[in-house]
Order: sequence, then C-alpha cells, then structure tokens
Amino acid sequence: MSEATPLVLDVRNVAKTYAGGIEAVRGVSLSVNRGKLLALAGASGCGKTSLLKMINRLEETSGGSIVFGGQDIAALDPVALRRRIGWVMQGDGLFPHLSVRQNVGLIPRLSGQDGARIELRVREMLDLVRLDPREFGDRMPAELSGGQRQRVGFARALAGEPELVLMDEPFSALDPITRDGLQQDFKSLQADLGFAAVMVTHDMAEALIMADEVAVMRAGQIVQQGTPHTLMTAPADDYVSGLLETPRRQMQAIAELAR
Repeated sequence: MSEATPLVLDVRNVAKTYAGGIEAVRGVSLSVNRGKLLALAGASGCGKTSLLKMINRLEETSGGSIVFGGQDIAALDPVALRRRIGWVMQGDGLFPHLSVRQNVGLIPRLSGQDGARIELRVREMLDLVRLDPREFGDRMPAELSGGQRQRVGFARALAGEPELVLMDEPFSALDPITRDGLQQDFKSLQADLGFAAVMVTHDMAEALIMADEVAVMRAGQIVQQGTPHTLMTAPADDYVSGLLETPRRQMQAIAELAR
C-alpha cells in the first residue's frame, strides 16, 4: 500500500441477518487508513464481533460490500484473504499442540516459504514482541504466562506482514499491569510497521486510550464515530454518554487523588 493510497479497509453499508430474521449488523459503513487503529465499542450483542468476522469472511455479509486493499473481498478466496489479514483473539488462540516457533511460523509456512526464511521471520517477530527466541521458541503454550501467550498471538498475527490486523478483545483476559504494557507495545509495533487495525472492545477506556477513532455500536448500527476527543467532548446521545461514564469517573477519581 503506497503512501499515496493509504486506505486499507472500506466497509460499505454492510448488513448481517441471521436465521429467524435477527439483524446483527444494519447498514454499517466505515474506513480505516494505513497505520490507524479503529475501535469498535458497545455493549454485548451490539454487532461488533459479527462485523469483525465479516471483514475476513469468517462470516458472510447479508448485504453491502467490504473492500480490502482495493479489492472486494467477495471476489477473493477466503483462505487466501485470511492469510493476508492478522487475527488476534481473546485468550490468544494459540494451537496448544504446536510450539511457540511453530505457532508464529504457521502463516509463512502455509504461504510456501522455505524453512530458513520462516525461522528468520519467527526470530524477528519474537524479538519485536520482546520474547527471546532462544528462550521461548521451543516452549509450548501451556508453559507460558497469559501475557507471554498474548505476545506470541501478536507475533503470529504479524508474521505474514499483514496490511490489516483484526483484534477481538485481545487484552481483556490479562491483569492490569500486563494489559497496559501490551497495549503500549502494540501501539509501538503499529507505529513501526504501519499496518491498519480494527479492535473490538467493550472497555471504553481502552478504546479511548488506544484508538485513533472509535465507532460506537448499538443494535447493529454505528451511533457515533469519531476521535476519542470528539466522543468525550460531544457524545451523540445518552447511550454514548453512558458508555463514557466509567472512564470519566475513573479520571475524576485519579485527579482528586493527585490534588
């Protein structure tokens, strides 16, 4: 993706209807540029995870279109598409029977790269997420802490050099200190590598801290999209204000303590 054409993802009026006429997503449009992170926030059941899964065709759309890298994903092979998009899920999603080295090298291996190149890529990725390849490469996922497993999950997602990374509650299972460290490390990785990212979260504080833009969803629709500053200073309605109440209260409590 050249600097002249930074648009990586363009979601156009996308809908998803499940059996029984349940409308999970209704007419959603959004876009994400290279190097930017968009957070999808909202209460459980608002449609944010369904939307995320449609972007890499884990689920198919019922209407509208999704353009990735200038191509309509409906015309692409789903498996090939997923190899071009990094995927990080809650709880890391590592294959328990594969070592750290094998997990991280999975996409390069499926892409037909030779062993020497795969090993080099694995080492580069583990170094990027601050895990020593010599110490961690041969460990199994069960031998890692939660934070280490999540770091391996990020390394695996980035090993295929994706233009886009999708994340479904990637930090929610971590303790606060590990979570904060990984959030900062992820932003540094994004700044260094320049990929676009879409993150699903129910934590508005996390969305405000990490995202360049936040799309707040309710009942399958985006009710407000904008920068964290815009949401904090001009929430569109009581629903958005309610979601912002917890981070507001936390900030006020910390400010009181500082006084």
